[in-house]
Amino acid sequence: MKMYKSILVICIISVCWMQSQYPLNSIPVTNRDLSFSGGGGAIKSEQISLNPASINAAKQGLSIHTQLLPTGISLLSLHSIYPKNETTYFASISNLNFGTLRDGISNKKFYANDFMIMGGLKGHIFQMISIGASLSYTLSKIEKSMSQSLLLSIGVRTEIAENKIGGGLVVRNLGFQFDHYGKSKEKIPYQFQFSGLMKPKHLPALIFSDIIIEENIENYSLITGMEFYPRDGLIIRLSDSVLFQNGFELTSIAFGIQLNLKKFNIDLASRNLISAGFVNGVTLSKQF
Repeated sequence: MKMYKSILVICIISVCWMQSQYPLNSIPVTNRDLSFSGGGGAIKSEQISLNPASINAAKQGLSIHTQLLPTGISLLSLHSIYPKNETTYFASISNLNFGTLRDGISNKKFYANDFMIMGGLKGHIFQMISIGASLSYTLSKIEKSMSQSLLLSIGVRTEIAENKIGGGLVVRNLGFQFDHYGKSKEKIPYQFQFSGLMKPKHLPALIFSDIIIEENIENYSLITGMEFYPRDGLIIRLSDSVLFQNGFELTSIAFGIQLNLKKFNIDLASRNLISAGFVNGVTLSKQF
């Protein structure tokens, strides 16, 4: 039963964040992105985001992100942001540990793990348009088998009338695999993420919507949500995601809260993957 649930969780990860061979390049690593269900690509962020063009940090920052998925799968990631003049530099080290699995035929235990190093930068074009790019190296290991890749993500973001209306676009998984499992080499499918936001006139919040399209996948992923600012030092986030083609299928709902304290910030997030269980995460971040 545990083996079945482990396989189900791994499949859900692939479906909810589309079917990337290297999930660390496209899943929500920060708990801000987790509470957004992987959306919110047009909203400014003081943390590294799935859209590199949305990073908006005035000071140097360091953050650590942890997530616990069902069946003992865990994520640990360390991020650093360094703004200088008109350019923001950022880097991260992430590890996705699938834990101990068991072969259904031989009953032999084995281990699976993904490790990623990523670096990038973000700047501006004509002051109205932000553009960012990141390059990631990923090592994926299952027992003694190993796969490696270099993947590029490019994002743009713009807004009209001081964050009242905005949009973003990200292209992910532009790269190649230079090592692979077994004898067959597979092409890595690219992703498009289209993002939009609007600020209601009489509500201290941002409403967003994202569509993710992946090569060779018929279903699209639609993400909607809200970032709410009830008072200074407190941010509340809500979101949901669905797969759609001829109909809609709910794949997750998520909630998050950010507390801005004097010396550091705390992000708490929880995402319900419906049939597979919950992903819970904590982020500690500090600006210098």
